[in-house]
Amino acid sequence: MNEGTTIGPAPVTGCAACGGGPLVRFADLGAIPVQCGVHLASRAEATAAPLGRMTLGHCPGCGYVRNLDFDPDLLVYDTAMDTNLHHSPAFQAFSTELVKRLVERYPLAGATVLDIGCGQGEFLRELCHAAGARGLGYDAMYAGPPGPDPSGAVLHTGHAPLDGDLPPFDLVTSRHWFEHLADPYGFLVRLRELAGDRPVYGYLEVPDAGYDLATAGWEVIYPHVSYFDGYALCRIVERAGWTVLDTGLLFAGMFRYVEIGVNTDTGPATRRPGAADRDRHLAAIAGFADRHDAERRRWVDELDRRIAGGDRPVLWGAGSRGVQFLHLADPDRRLGAVVDVNPRKWGRYLPVTGHQVTAPDTLGTLRPRTVIITNPAYRSEIGTALRQLGVTAELLVA
Repeated sequence: MNEGTTIGPAPVTGCAACGGGPLVRFADLGAIPVQCGVHLASRAEATAAPLGRMTLGHCPGCGYVRNLDFDPDLLVYDTAMDTNLHHSPAFQAFSTELVKRLVERYPLAGATVLDIGCGQGEFLRELCHAAGARGLGYDAMYAGPPGPDPSGAVLHTGHAPLDGDLPPFDLVTSRHWFEHLADPYGFLVRLRELAGDRPVYGYLEVPDAGYDLATAGWEVIYPHVSYFDGYALCRIVERAGWTVLDTGLLFAGMFRYVEIGVNTDTGPATRRPGAADRDRHLAAIAGFADRHDAERRRWVDELDRRIAGGDRPVLWGAGSRGVQFLHLADPDRRLGAVVDVNPRKWGRYLPVTGHQVTAPDTLGTLRPRTVIITNPAYRSEIGTALRQLGVTAELLVA
């Protein structure tokens, strides 16, 4: 039986990480929102947003996971999308610590940093400023002024021209873009080719599949083609010709990073995931379908109970996790409100369900008894914000 599905002209059956195969189906999430990073001008436009099929398959050898039904033609990345997390003080602090780490570990003064999937450029600007480096940032979602920035970065709206005219770089960074690629292995191989015989370092950061597939899976979303735990992430970078210099977890264990290099005098990582880590991940994969279904039903029942008791629960967070949660647990818009700290989302509508996003200060009037969040890394920050708003509510983590 063919365990793959058509991606472009050919079916994907093998493992992008270790080269094995075929991938084995383990969960069917049905039709889910394609556009998790957009906010739309009207409810009619939002409820007409497309759905895409999500069928997960995994590699029994390394634990790599992929949406076997991913169709790249359904997704369009442009400036209408907004996945910016820098409105959160907690995320800003995390990003600043990451900049400090990279500046301390690598020779970046006067170096050129290539940032692929740079978002709105906040991280690259901060890194260039702190390191005294030059930067090249590419992202189809970048909506700011294109061209040189006082920080030393040059920012572009569009995908990085990996097959075109790209200047030599000393460090390549890609944060929360690698999992979006239809061909992650080919991406790494091309970067290795561009490095040539020069010493080049790299930093990749992705959502940790070890976390997402061991929990409810609110971050198992259509734009994410691949899901990497530490073992699979190390396998794919090494298969593409890079050396793993370090790897680990960040941001309350929800992000996985790997630092890589070629032609450097830095030795390979002494700490790295092994067979025991892979086996734990495979066990989580085996239980994911039942756990995801149970969590979905549990939250529908929880909302039923609280609304029947006179509460109008609120969701705090209109990002990708929030969009997935709303689609699965509140498709009929029974929640009292959806709030977010990003002002670009205020007054706009979320895809498929059509929930309108409002500013957090509206909670002072709504006075909900329950506030739901889908990302535990923001629990302390949101709790503080609720107290400042004078809102006494039970804070639940989905």
